Amino acid sequence: MMLGFEMCKKLLRLCAACVIAAAIAALGLSSVGAAAPTVEEQARALAAVPKDAVQYYDGYWYSADIVSDPLANWKPHAPPWQICHNDSYLGNSWRANLVAELKALTRQLADQGLAKPDLIVTNSNGDINLELTQLKAQIAQGCDLIMSYPGSATGLCSAIKDAFDKGILVVTIDAPVTCPGALNVARNAYFYAKAQGDWIMKALKGKGNVVMMNGQPGTSDTAANRDAFLEAAKAYPGIEVTGDLYGMWTGSVAKSEMLKFLATHPQKVDAAWSTGNMGVGIGQAFQQSGRPVPIVTDVTNNCSFLAFWKKQKLDTITLVQDGGPTAYEAFVPALHAMVGRKPKVNTIFFPLPSITNANLDDYYEPSMTVQSTCFANGKDLHLVDDAYFDQFFTGDAKVPKVEIVPTE
Repeated sequence: MMLGFEMCKKLLRLCAACVIAAAIAALGLSSVGAAAPTVEEQARALAAVPKDAVQYYDGYWYSADIVSDPLANWKPHAPPWQICHNDSYLGNSWRANLVAELKALTRQLADQGLAKPDLIVTNSNGDINLELTQLKAQIAQGCDLIMSYPGSATGLCSAIKDAFDKGILVVTIDAPVTCPGALNVARNAYFYAKAQGDWIMKALKGKGNVVMMNGQPGTSDTAANRDAFLEAAKAYPGIEVTGDLYGMWTGSVAKSEMLKFLATHPQKVDAAWSTGNMGVGIGQAFQQSGRPVPIVTDVTNNCSFLAFWKKQKLDTITLVQDGGPTAYEAFVPALHAMVGRKPKVNTIFFPLPSITNANLDDYYEPSMTVQSTCFANGKDLHLVDDAYFDQFFTGDAKVPKVEIVPTE
C-alpha cells in the first residue's frame, strides 16, 4: 500500500527521533526527567554537604549522586604532577577558554615546582568510546591529575576506577559523572533554572504568557532545567506556559523555532525563558515577526546577549559562567585533593554570579555587538571566592595558590 506524502514525512520524523534517541542512549544521557528521591533519601544524601552550601543542591539528582568521603582510601602522587585534560568536545569558544585557563594554571604550578609545564590535552569530538580510549592512554602515560569535561555520566567509569586505583585523580568540570572515584565540581542546572523561573514570575507579577526555550531534548541538563522552570511556575496560577520549544542551545535554531511558534500563536508573549546561548536568536525572532520583544532571559554571559540587552533596554537576567572561570573553579578543589585534603562529598556545587540591570554596566562594554563571540566576565573573573571550597574539605595541608587569568 502506498503512503501519502504527509504520512511519509511523519515516518521520516519518527525515524529521525529514533536516531536521536539512540545517540542519546549511546552518550549515557537521560531521556526523561529523573525521579526525585524521597525526603528521607535526600536528607541522607545531603548529610555530609556543608550547611552553607546545601541551598545549591536542590534537584541534585538530575546531575549526580552525592557520596560522602569519596577519596577516603585514596592517596595522591607527590609533585611535580603531570596535569592532563580529557575533553569530549573542543568546537566552541567556551571550551577553548576552558583549555586556555587550564594551561595557564598548569604553568603557574610549574613555576612553583609543583607541576610539569605542559598540559596534555585530548579531544574526542563527541565520541565517548574515543574519549574512554584517550583517558586510558592518559593514565598509561603517567598523568597524576586529569581534569575532564566528560561526554557521558557513565561512559568513562571503567577508566576512572583504574585511575583511582593508581592514585590518579579525575576531576570533572561542569559535567558530573556517577563514577566512583571521581570528584565533580559544577554549577547546579536545576537550582539556577528554578531561580530564573522565580525571577520571571515575579517580574510578571504572577500573571502572563511564557514561552520555554529548552536546549537539547533528552539530556539531563535539559530535563533538569525544564522541570525546575515548571516547578517554579506551579506557585503562580496566573502564569500560562504557552510554548515548550527546543532550540538546541543554538541561536539560529532557537530563532527558527520561535518564528514558527509566533506564526501560529497570535496571543501576546510576556516572557521567553532560555537555557543558554539562545537569547539573541529569540529576541530577533520577535523583531522579525514585528512583535514587541518581551522579557528574554538567558543563562550564559555571551557578549552578544549583553549587546542586545543594552540596545533593546531589556529587563532581564543572565548568569556568569564562561569556560575559563569555570575551569578555574574546578581546579581549586582539585588542588585541595592533590595535597591530601579529603573532600566531604564527591560532588561540589558552587554558586554563580548573576547579571541584572543593576550591575549590567559592570560586565557590558561598548564594543560588544550581537555578532560578538566573547563572554562578558567583568573585572573580577572569579565565579566564587576561593574560600568557598574550604568548607568541603578536611585536613590542614597547605593548598597552593594560583591566580585566574583572562582568556579570549
